[in-house]
Parts: sequence; C-alpha cells; structure tokens
Amino acid sequence: MPPPQPRRPAERRKVSWEAVAGVTAVVGLVATIVFSVLQLTTADSPEAAAPPDERLELVEAEFTGESTAVRVLEEVPPGAQPRVSPYPEASADAGTASVPALRLLVTLRNPTEETAVLTGVKLVVHEALQAPVCGRPSGGGIAASVNYSFRFPAKLPGPWSQTNPQNFAVAPRDVDALSVSMGPELTADVLTVWRFSVHGVSKGGREVHWADGVATELATTDEDAYTDYVWPKPRNQGGEEEIRACAADAEQRLRRLAEAAGPDAVTHPGFTALLGAYRTLAVR
Repeated sequence: MPPPQPRRPAERRKVSWEAVAGVTAVVGLVATIVFSVLQLTTADSPEAAAPPDERLELVEAEFTGESTAVRVLEEVPPGAQPRVSPYPEASADAGTASVPALRLLVTLRNPTEETAVLTGVKLVVHEALQAPVCGRPSGGGIAASVNYSFRFPAKLPGPWSQTNPQNFAVAPRDVDALSVSMGPELTADVLTVWRFSVHGVSKGGREVHWADGVATELATTDEDAYTDYVWPKPRNQGGEEEIRACAADAEQRLRRLAEAAGPDAVTHPGFTALLGAYRTLAVR
C-alpha cells in the first residue's frame, strides 16, 4: 500500500480565495450596473427635480416709488421699551396715527409648470447707524413704535435676522411680486440707516438669497428735506466749519455702508438723498 500523500493546505487556500475574489467581482459588477440603473431612473423621476418654489427666479428687487402709510402702534417715552408684538404688520386705518414708508418690492418668476409657494421671507440687518444731525444735538424725545413687517432694534450690537411666515404662490409660467416693509422698532428725531439682505424661504426651510441693500426710514426723496434734517432751521451763523466736518464724516460713513452692500445693492432713494445732503453741506 503506497504511503499517503502530504496535503497542500496553502495551495488550497489560494484556490479558495481566488474563487471568492472572482465571485465578489461578479457581484460588484452586477451591483454597479443595478445602482447605475437606479440612479438613471431616479434622475428621470419627477421626485428628483428641485421643488418649483426653489426654482423661482428673481426678476427685480427695488423700493417702490410711492409711499404707503404704516401704522404707529404707540408712543414710547425716553428709556422705555415698546410693549407691542413686532409681527404681524397691521395696515394703517383711517384716522389712526401713521408714518409714510417705502416698501421693498420683490418680483419673482415661476418658470415651471407647477405652482410655486414660498413659506417665508427672511431679513438680515447687518449693521445700522444713526445719521448725525450736524447743526445742533437732537433726539431724546418721545419715540414712535411703528408696525413694519420687519422691526429691528435701532441700536444693533451685531447682525440681526428674522424670518416671517409667508404664503405666497406664483402660478405656473407667471410673474408676481411681494412687498416687504422694514425699519427700526422705534423712530424719533434721529434717522436710522441700515444695510440689509433679503432671502426667500421655501418648504423645508431652504433659503435663497434675493438681494442686498441699504435703506433709511424716511420716505421722502427730497434732498432739501434731508438738508434741513442735517442742519435744522433756524440756522445760526458761525460754526460752519464744524458743520462741514460733521457732514464730511457722515458722508464717508454712509459711503462705507453702501460699499459693504456691494455694487448691485438695492438702494432706498431716501438713502441717496441723505447722502447728497451730507455731500452738499460738506463742500459749501
């Protein structure tokens, strides 16, 4: 009887691993093909496309040329805080105290075949400053609490943001516009100017940036009215050098604010008129 032959475990292990590797490669190839088909199917399905509210196109963002009345909620004594809710905005009723305001008009296009619905509008106020009165000190009197749709603190320690709920529908292949009013929660003898950004919010809280801009709270675009604000009447003779220096400094501060908003910023026409008033007084 011949002696038994020695076993070769290493070679058998080699064959076994080669077989496993071959099977794994085949399975991997099949999985890759199946996954690719699933990707193509998913990409072609309607569920894969972005919702229509995320495909709304910004046509234009601008401040309206005509002012609307915004209701004064209460008069606030020096040092006091407003006692009313900042939202929602209430229209000015006949006979109630109100102030004129220019609204930001945002025009949107829906290029899809489905109705697009916005669920919110977000405003970010990056910085705010008080426009100085150069002729004599001002401020400290009774302030008005105004019911803008976005009311931010007049003195900001840092950027401020708020998202308001919005149910705004744009029909398929249509264009529509919504308006936004904004301003400091208190308005008094000293004007507030601010730099802002506005965003649209769609289902699920997704945001799209619409525009950056600069604004002031007065609705008038008459430069003479702002000149009277910067240098109130009656104007005492003398001290004009101080007024020129004050106006030149304020002009530079406003220009830096506008530059920070960017070259495509939406500019409140009152901001432009106030800037012109400072420039005129700085060189007189």
